[in-house]
Amino acid sequence: MIKMELRKAAFAVAVASAAALPLAAMAATEAQKQTAIDGGLAWLASQQGANGSWCQSGYCAADTAAALLAFTEQKYKPLGWNDPINPNKYASNVTNAVNFLLKDAGTVAIPNNRGDGNNPNISGSGTGYIWGGNEATYVTGLVLPALARVTAGVNGITPGTAINLPGFAVDGKTYAQVIQDTVATFANGQTRVDNAAWAGARGGWRYTPSDGQSDGSTAQWPAIGMLFAQQVPGVTVPGFVKSELKYWMDYIQNPNGGAGYDNPGNLVNESKTGGLLVQMAFTGYNGTSSGAGDASDRAGALAYLNTHWQDGANGWDGNFGQPYSMWSVYKGLESTIGLTDTTAITNLRPQGGALLDAGDTWNWYEDYAQSLVDAQNAGDGSWSGYQYWPQDLATAWNINILNATQVGPGPNPAPEPASIALVGLALVGLVVSRRRKGG
Repeated sequence: MIKMELRKAAFAVAVASAAALPLAAMAATEAQKQTAIDGGLAWLASQQGANGSWCQSGYCAADTAAALLAFTEQKYKPLGWNDPINPNKYASNVTNAVNFLLKDAGTVAIPNNRGDGNNPNISGSGTGYIWGGNEATYVTGLVLPALARVTAGVNGITPGTAINLPGFAVDGKTYAQVIQDTVATFANGQTRVDNAAWAGARGGWRYTPSDGQSDGSTAQWPAIGMLFAQQVPGVTVPGFVKSELKYWMDYIQNPNGGAGYDNPGNLVNESKTGGLLVQMAFTGYNGTSSGAGDASDRAGALAYLNTHWQDGANGWDGNFGQPYSMWSVYKGLESTIGLTDTTAITNLRPQGGALLDAGDTWNWYEDYAQSLVDAQNAGDGSWSGYQYWPQDLATAWNINILNATQVGPGPNPAPEPASIALVGLALVGLVVSRRRKGG
């Protein structure tokens, strides 16, 4: 409780101090976002189970991976876990979450020829790792980014760190080997032309790998997972996976630019369109390259999102207030146009009285960030769940948006100037706060 009060006091002083400095708007805005992140992480920590998991959705590995990514991403930021007294305050949460995920890994056999002449068995182990039962594509696609990011040094974990969990499938493997063999699961499970259950399914994925079907919601998750995984030193994504995915991308995009579910005219919405943009970032195939069959259209996908930008949550559809959709759209936009673009998404909500960092303009990312700060539950620091996506998933994903999580190359982006300024202000505030508490 004392540490919680110290943190609150530090940020109160930081904001007050910023008012007297030329960077007032910048520091205040970053303080607002950071306070929201701090509250969300504290709430997540309070909800972790004794076995290291979060499990409100019933798919424990999915919730746990989402939370783990939130803790990991914040650790990489200039403020870290934002407690100078206890800079490793969430280290045990990370360790317990990682161990839960590793213990929960299932295995599948990976052949040297998946049936079309392509070899998914890159490591030669003949084994792939998988999570999530009858929703394995979704869940494994959430686990892979979390495991990939944690290897950049959180709790001393690197790609070459050996796993010591006797009796479990991953025992004795390095993190890089587990990540590589999880990539193999997706490479082997991709829908092939010879086993597609319906026309157009080639190159995608559905709920479980290798079922011969594809859909626009689940197909994004292998792409997201492998986009993170290929940034890990020593991990390779087979080129044929990207080449084959192009068939699905060409098929599923509607003429209006959006992405459909099992055909381009069915259930087109924002989350699937964000997922299509991530697939474009993963494959480098965005409609600007030449060649027969080059039908995917990044400009069209961006135009669709711009048209529907202000839509509210409506089941699987919508944007603001729909945590699954916002996380998908965020990843798609961050990985294709970046966080500072002001030209692709212009149908923004009114800025109102929101402060901006010095030199910034109101754009899609600032619109998202302000909406999340406004929507946070003041009582406990969480964000409310919605429909299939409970409170722990919504909170983890929203933290990652506010954290400006980098989906593309580089797990440890350069510190933002505003964040650096806030570090100094927060530390000054903490010193003042400690003196007052001690006096």
